[in-house]
Amino acid sequence: MNPGMELASAPLGTPLTLVGIDDPAHRRRLATLGLREGAAFRCLTRTIGGGRIVLVGGSRIALSRDLVQQLRAQAA
Repeated sequence: MNPGMELASAPLGTPLTLVGIDDPAHRRRLATLGLREGAAFRCLTRTIGGGRIVLVGGSRIALSRDLVQQLRAQAA
């Protein structure tokens, strides 16, 4: 298991690096969107349902609350 904080507790606007994805199915799906382990990104906003909008490679990606709880990141 990789170190890092849960994405749910990461501060908005801080440069982050993705260090872990718990579910292999989510790992594949997020990789197609450019969000893979080692990728640099920022959390832009929190959604009403507990999800996040993240900026990765110039693209905004909406992540559900359940998915956010499975991701770990560290400050870049």
